Amino acid sequence: MEFNFKSNSPYSYMKYDGYMGQYTKNKEYYIVPKLENSFGIRNMYDIFGKIESALVDLLNMGRICMEPNVDEHTKFVCALMFVEQYGLLGFMVDAPENPNFLLSDEIILKDNNYVSKCKEIRPEKYFELFFPFATGNEMSYTVTKGQVVIKSNSDLQNMMKQTTINNQLIYSSFYCEKLDWIIDYAKDMYSIFKKFNDLLHNNLVGDDIDEARKVVNSYVCSGVPYKINIYGNNPEINWKPGCLKQALDMAFGFMICNDKNPIKICKHCGKVFYAKNPKAEYDTTQCRNQANVYKSRNKNKDEK
Repeated sequence: MEFNFKSNSPYSYMKYDGYMGQYTKNKEYYIVPKLENSFGIRNMYDIFGKIESALVDLLNMGRICMEPNVDEHTKFVCALMFVEQYGLLGFMVDAPENPNFLLSDEIILKDNNYVSKCKEIRPEKYFELFFPFATGNEMSYTVTKGQVVIKSNSDLQNMMKQTTINNQLIYSSFYCEKLDWIIDYAKDMYSIFKKFNDLLHNNLVGDDIDEARKVVNSYVCSGVPYKINIYGNNPEINWKPGCLKQALDMAFGFMICNDKNPIKICKHCGKVFYAKNPKAEYDTTQCRNQANVYKSRNKNKDEK
């Protein structure tokens, strides 16, 4: 089955022109929008128009960060490059089980979320996890007549009041995410994809097969709402993921279950790539040529 993410009603996602790393007082490291860029024009784009490259970049981030002895600077550079290209992942709206989480007395978090090891967390504490650098005047919320109201002295923030509360949160110039959340998510996605690839190409034997199946079967995608639109005579699904992470999760599931899965691992360098040709085995012409050189050398050695 092939799946077409292109739509006449694209799902727009927002990112800022620049991001940076910043430590909290507790020495926790976050990626945040740069102050000088957060007051400029924000970049809106159709995430499904870039979903293939975003997923490949996410998996390669996980691949690099799983290498032995990888240092913290490399992890930061990988995450920063991804975020500057696609924006933050939106963990704040993805992790809760309850949709209107800021209205709850306790927020129930999904199993295996990346935000907290606690199953339950107070809304005010949860809010602070994503806005550790914002003062109360810059970013806070109240519950008024059963509705969440974002309070801010930022004109940019107030411009978003006509959008949903979730968008006001994750598109805020004060919103940020821990580096570890981003890296752990990328590593888990790559680990699942690598196990799937090994199973697909019979690269495993014995107990490793059962272990790989267990890892792949552990993958769970959040439910993503959608509408059915008709333009002309053809019905079309209009996906509405709540955040970038949900869009990536959904695309990942559809792509690896596609008979013509276009996401592959280069047989020479190990890099994940999007293959326009379903028979492609190498990321680049250089990788294919280098692999052929090695094959030729090994063949000559065997003949001697």
